[in-house]
Amino acid sequence: MHQSEINNWIRVAAQLEAAGLTETMFYQRARAISLGEPDPLQRFGVEANVDHNGL
Repeated sequence: MHQSEINNWIRVAAQLEAAGLTETMFYQRARAISLGEPDPLQRFGVEANVDHNGL
Protein backbone atom coordinates (compact mmCIF):
# COMPACT_ATOMS: atom_id res chain seq x y z
CA MET A 1 0.00 0.00 0.00
CA HIS A 2 1.35 3.41 -0.95
CA GLN A 3 2.03 6.00 1.74
CA SER A 4 -0.67 8.27 0.28
CA GLU A 5 -3.22 5.48 0.84
CA ILE A 6 -2.03 5.00 4.41
CA ASN A 7 -2.33 8.75 4.97
CA ASN A 8 -5.92 8.59 3.73
CA TRP A 9 -6.70 5.77 6.18
CA ILE A 10 -5.18 7.86 8.99
CA ARG A 11 -7.55 10.71 8.10
CA VAL A 12 -10.53 8.34 7.88
CA ALA A 13 -9.74 6.89 11.31
CA ALA A 14 -9.44 10.37 12.84
CA GLN A 15 -12.73 11.53 11.33
CA LEU A 16 -14.57 8.42 12.48
CA GLU A 17 -13.13 8.85 15.99
CA ALA A 18 -14.30 12.47 16.04
CA ALA A 19 -17.79 11.33 15.02
CA GLY A 20 -17.84 8.65 17.72
CA LEU A 21 -18.07 5.85 15.16
CA THR A 22 -15.37 3.59 16.59
CA GLU A 23 -17.50 0.44 16.69
CA THR A 24 -17.73 0.11 12.91
CA MET A 25 -15.75 -2.32 10.79
CA PHE A 26 -14.75 0.61 8.58
CA TYR A 27 -13.13 2.32 11.60
CA GLN A 28 -11.45 -0.89 12.72
CA ARG A 29 -9.99 -1.30 9.24
CA ALA A 30 -8.82 2.31 9.07
CA ARG A 31 -7.25 2.08 12.52
CA ALA A 32 -5.42 -1.17 11.76
CA ILE A 33 -4.00 0.11 8.48
CA SER A 34 -3.05 3.41 10.14
CA LEU A 35 -1.04 1.53 12.76
CA GLY A 36 0.73 -0.66 10.20
CA GLU A 37 -1.21 -3.76 11.21
CA PRO A 38 -2.67 -6.25 8.73
CA ASP A 39 -5.87 -5.24 6.95
CA PRO A 40 -8.70 -6.99 8.85
CA LEU A 41 -10.48 -7.72 5.56
CA GLN A 42 -7.65 -10.01 4.47
CA ARG A 43 -8.96 -12.71 6.79
CA PHE A 44 -12.11 -12.79 4.66
CA GLY A 45 -10.16 -13.33 1.45
CA VAL A 46 -10.43 -9.72 0.29
CA GLU A 47 -7.30 -8.64 -1.55
CA ALA A 48 -5.93 -5.32 -0.34
CA ASN A 49 -3.76 -4.58 -3.40
CA VAL A 50 -6.34 -4.88 -6.16
CA ASP A 51 -5.82 -2.26 -8.86
CA HIS A 52 -9.25 -1.01 -9.92
CA ASN A 53 -7.84 1.64 -12.26
CA GLY A 54 -5.91 -0.65 -14.56
CA LEU A 55 -2.64 1.11 -13.74
